[in-house]
Amino acid sequence: MLTDLLYENASARADEVAIVYRDERVTHADLLERTERLAAGLAAQGVGRGDAVALLLPNDPSFVASYFAISGLGAVVVPVNPAFKQDELDFYFRQCEVRAVISDERTAGVCERIVSGWERPAQVITTSSAHGQALTLDALMEAEPQKLEPRSPDEPLVYQFSSGSTGRPKRVARTHAQCTGEASYYATMGLGPEDKIFCAIPLFHTYGMGCCMFAAAGTGATLVVLEDPNPFLLRRQRAIELLEQEQATIFPGVPFNFRLMAEAPASADLSSIRLAFSAGTALPRPFFDAFLDKFGVPVRQLYGCTEAGTLTANMDADPVASFESVGRPVDGVEVRIEDDDGEPVPTGSIGEVAVRSPGLTDGYVDMPELNSQVFREGFFITGDLGQIDAEGRLTITGRKKLLIEVGGYKVDPIEVEDVVGAHPKVGEAVVVGVPGKVAGEEVVKAVVVPSDAVDERELITFCQERLANFKVPQVVEFREEIPKSPLGKILRKYLI
Repeated sequence: MLTDLLYENASARADEVAIVYRDERVTHADLLERTERLAAGLAAQGVGRGDAVALLLPNDPSFVASYFAISGLGAVVVPVNPAFKQDELDFYFRQCEVRAVISDERTAGVCERIVSGWERPAQVITTSSAHGQALTLDALMEAEPQKLEPRSPDEPLVYQFSSGSTGRPKRVARTHAQCTGEASYYATMGLGPEDKIFCAIPLFHTYGMGCCMFAAAGTGATLVVLEDPNPFLLRRQRAIELLEQEQATIFPGVPFNFRLMAEAPASADLSSIRLAFSAGTALPRPFFDAFLDKFGVPVRQLYGCTEAGTLTANMDADPVASFESVGRPVDGVEVRIEDDDGEPVPTGSIGEVAVRSPGLTDGYVDMPELNSQVFREGFFITGDLGQIDAEGRLTITGRKKLLIEVGGYKVDPIEVEDVVGAHPKVGEAVVVGVPGKVAGEEVVKAVVVPSDAVDERELITFCQERLANFKVPQVVEFREEIPKSPLGKILRKYLI
């Protein structure tokens, strides 16, 4: 299973570097020992099989060791965006019934406020005792290391949340077998122990978790972690310098990363990069051209989802000619294009993308009706539109689902509508994505029918107190009514 990969790496390359972080070099043997110590410390606190443990840490070695320690005990990792506000964290914690929370000093206080009123309060474990917390990661890692027992393939390993093809966030459970199945993909994509994977995307996200952490564990590659990557505009020069300094070979990113690096005033020799991948949203051709012109590195597109992790990757010999494609399915993954009746469409025709994968979840937790609609015959119906050419390459052409792409993050408009609509002076609200100032990027727009006098600033402040910053509407438009069809369906196309 997943933790078995740590033992294999520690046995085969004990003294080779597993993680580069600031001035720290963590070897495979070191990573395994940290994981075993932390697991023993968590077990002493009563954490065990089936317990959900929330992980609110930045990208660093503690995140990686905590992730493997939790999963190695048979507990369930709940990786959460540290930028979430109290209401968002409270939702995630309650949905997963977390037993413990591991956080840094920036989020410890709000985590303690959330769990303090629970009938059975969760433990809050911090990276330091800056705020007087008695239970810290350092204290737990004083435990004697104990070998982790093999886990059942069918045990849940991680809970994440996805907007899927419709509606509000849904809990996705992926098992040890499914996560290990994804980790096995990356060797078939040509990654190996000689590679250095540059990590500038969040490890709490499926993309970073898979293409960075799982990929490194599954191949023995070194994970080079960019410290404090946000805001990336202020960190892009550090990213360029670190890529050159560490001679990184694999660079998973989002279009936002590649655009800002191409626009940076200084350049560098990034010829060590042999595979640069972009995912999360479509990569605009101007971003591709600018990065290629500046650094001589073509950016290939990759496709995946929270429900399954990585699914396809453009590994073509000529990535310039095949720029628009997200590539062929990786080893073990099946992709088909369906019409509205669920029937396959002819080659080259556009339809809805359906996928089957060893890494695919069995379904959303406690949502049997929805699962019957979007999980059929072992396939997940993604809500994305695409076509497959005669050579088997997939191109994403659009989407059926409502998600808004903001700086590499996916924003569920229904979730934002719930918050805007909760304001006492809002009668009705609809949230849509509208084009931003930069081609290929969107911003969140709220269209509001007020029930009382209210201004844009008041609504934005209300949202800022309840939503992560990337979800907060940047534009508010007031209307007397929301356009709807004769059947009452909201006509979103007239709100963009």
